[in-house]
Amino acid sequence: MGIPGGFDSTLIGGLITAMLLSPIKVIWYSDSPGTYAYYMHYSEDALTIRFLVAGIWILDTLRFSFVCHFLYYYLITNYGIPMSLLYLVWSLPASVLVHATVATAVQCFFAHQIYYLCRPQVRWWVTAPIMLSVLAAAGLGVAAAILEFLNTETSLSMQISFHIGTPALAVYMLAEILITVSLCTLVYDSGSRSAYPRTKRLLNTLIVYAVNRCLLILLVTIGELAANVNHQDGWTIALDFIGQGLYPNSLLASLNARQYLRAQASSTMSDPRISAVNFTKLSKLQGHIESSQDGTVRFQAKDEAVINITADPSLGKITALRAGAEV
Repeated sequence: MGIPGGFDSTLIGGLITAMLLSPIKVIWYSDSPGTYAYYMHYSEDALTIRFLVAGIWILDTLRFSFVCHFLYYYLITNYGIPMSLLYLVWSLPASVLVHATVATAVQCFFAHQIYYLCRPQVRWWVTAPIMLSVLAAAGLGVAAAILEFLNTETSLSMQISFHIGTPALAVYMLAEILITVSLCTLVYDSGSRSAYPRTKRLLNTLIVYAVNRCLLILLVTIGELAANVNHQDGWTIALDFIGQGLYPNSLLASLNARQYLRAQASSTMSDPRISAVNFTKLSKLQGHIESSQDGTVRFQAKDEAVINITADPSLGKITALRAGAEV
């Protein structure tokens, strides 16, 4: 008995993983949501985040090598040998095991962000269901991989995938929905309390990013779940290959988007006429105003608080706004 559905769909999934979602592309395509771009622009991040990115990249590279081995084993080494389809090669459950580890790490990262965004009174009420669903999905994924290691017959492996993989996919979907709803709710709540339209637009962009990440993973997971329920094991493996590459890319895309968001915020919030603003020990202005011929306006107040506004006569615009304390 072979894999129902054949290897056409499986090869398509492997090719999509190789061309669009593989960790190899980050070496030469720095604009992609990849590890190379992250370490080029965010070397000042906390050590734990940098170790997490490195670990995810190593595990994803290992997973990708397992996918390549799986396809090479059946389509090259054992091409035209029907007996090879009776047993499942070890690299498929190995990729499932690595995927369970990567998905758990990525989802725990987002759960950690949600924990610190929540108010202290509701932190555990929000993050506890997320962590329970993440751990349940991880346990089911690891159990399915171990059982497929121990039962290499294709018929038994497909049964394991149906009876354990199906609930695992459902719990993964639940975890993704909880993470996305929590992120969107927290960001929307922050935006509704903000009085600045530019801040609201920035927070709305974050909501769009969170929803797009969830939709992409959910669509692949729903497709994999439907294929698994209908015993289309070829499509199940193909969509699983694609889904395995989405989790590390979603993490790296979230981290690498910060530079674009900072640039967008600074370009919309900065005034091109002002090059520097520095307030130190600024108190209520009481006193008199002095001006000089060099274009400097001087406000002198009590408590020695001084604001200097210096205009550049050659440019006809304000170039510096400085406030300092005089003793």
